[in-house]
Amino acid sequence: MSRRRTPALRAPSGAAGYPSGGAMRRWTRLVVRARSRTGAGELLSDVYTIVLTVAVTVAMAAALARSAGLARPGHTQAVTALDTGWLMLLAAVAVLGAGTGVLARTGPVALGAAQAGWWLPLPGERRSLLRPSLLAPTSGAAAVGAVTGLLLALALDPALGVTGGLAATLTGLALGGAVALALVPVEATGRWRLASAVGDGLLALVPVVALVLALRPPGALTVTVGWAPLAAALVLLGAAGWVAAHSLPHIHDSELRERGAATLELSGAVLSSDTRALGRALDTGPRRGRRRRSARLGPVPALVRAAGPGAALAVADALFLLRAPRRLVQLGVAGALALLAPLVPELPTLVTVLLVVTGAWLAALAGAQGARAAEAVPALDALLPVGARTVRAWRLAVPGLAVLVWSVPVFGVLGLVHGDVGGWLTLGLLAAPVWAGGAVRSAYRPPPDFSGPLIITPMGAYPSGLASVVSTGPDVAIVGAVPFAVAVLTGSVGPVLLVLQVLAAALAVALAVRPTTPRRSR
Repeated sequence: MSRRRTPALRAPSGAAGYPSGGAMRRWTRLVVRARSRTGAGELLSDVYTIVLTVAVTVAMAAALARSAGLARPGHTQAVTALDTGWLMLLAAVAVLGAGTGVLARTGPVALGAAQAGWWLPLPGERRSLLRPSLLAPTSGAAAVGAVTGLLLALALDPALGVTGGLAATLTGLALGGAVALALVPVEATGRWRLASAVGDGLLALVPVVALVLALRPPGALTVTVGWAPLAAALVLLGAAGWVAAHSLPHIHDSELRERGAATLELSGAVLSSDTRALGRALDTGPRRGRRRRSARLGPVPALVRAAGPGAALAVADALFLLRAPRRLVQLGVAGALALLAPLVPELPTLVTVLLVVTGAWLAALAGAQGARAAEAVPALDALLPVGARTVRAWRLAVPGLAVLVWSVPVFGVLGLVHGDVGGWLTLGLLAAPVWAGGAVRSAYRPPPDFSGPLIITPMGAYPSGLASVVSTGPDVAIVGAVPFAVAVLTGSVGPVLLVLQVLAAALAVALAVRPTTPRRSR
């Protein structure tokens, strides 16, 4: 048997005779190739799968955008309250905000644990070492920008030709790459929290601006797609690339490790389809020590003596919500998103139901952060001398109250639109326990079991019971929204629907307080 030899390090010298970063990467790549068993056929198969998936996705999205653009005012006889071009522009802003937030948290430049452990202690040159790490995030941002630019151009100009489509695609590609490169100096200065806050703010403003536009509909948004925006985008791309290249050597090692850990946690959450882990991965990192003023909790001991030790959980969850400004903003965004449904009556019934249910789910999740934290750290629930059912019943208090506060304006406006404020408001208040129970049930759902047989897909390996795990929680919200969907379809709220909503709320609460046990694969 012949043993494979590890290639020797033959690299050009960097500063003061040390090897360059590119030489260290090339040596590592040679070692990996020498010990790898992956052939060219597997690589071509992966490339073919990725290209085919991207092509099908772009074709489907372009067809949907073109069909939506044909329904714009001025092109057909249909007159809508809010022009489709504005909606697509807001969708593009939402993509920009979401992309900026993700890139700021995971870093346009990041190194994994092994790479950081081996490369960073070496006395090599940094710029060529870190430059290849920019390829994946910049390419991903450019691809998303290209698709977004094409869809936006198709919505703004349904008669867009091949030349205009190419110009819009290239403009979006350049702008997407420029956004990723512009975050490199932000990471070098250690102000990624500011960049993530800007991205989250853009994403949160989208439903608010859409609500304002629905109240005062502007005229049709018409933009001529040309080559001038492409030239400006290319200039921005070049400037961002130059600044990024000069900022690479100034990125601190701790930033590279933290962004690499965040990227690993985010990829693991996506592969396991665990929204709880996804939220923790996208959550802002630990803040620097800041002294907060202590809250006066005078009535809390009396409340605990009167209602039991479980009341302390409700108080802790309430403080958790009030001390998290992002969750309060999430409540406002959920209300603005749901108010779009009654204020734009031309929306289809299914879209109206989806907007209201999505808003209710976001409001419930904002109040259920205590339950999600308790699932990650079970000691939070085990500290009190009460049973699991009692703990989960008290965990329903804050999300239920949050959804109640959210339901008053949303269902009040729905009642004004349909001429029955009392009936619709009653329906919304009775539906609040449904969404709160679904959020708590989702927070305590068992994790996916990867110990059994896995299903191999192009996106990775998944356990056989993943769909049932992911649907735990949303299933209650969907079933509990049936009376509301019937009310939207018929335009009225009757006693039968109210009785069905009470039964759905009782079922949701019963399922939320029941302890769940993890499933084991045979």
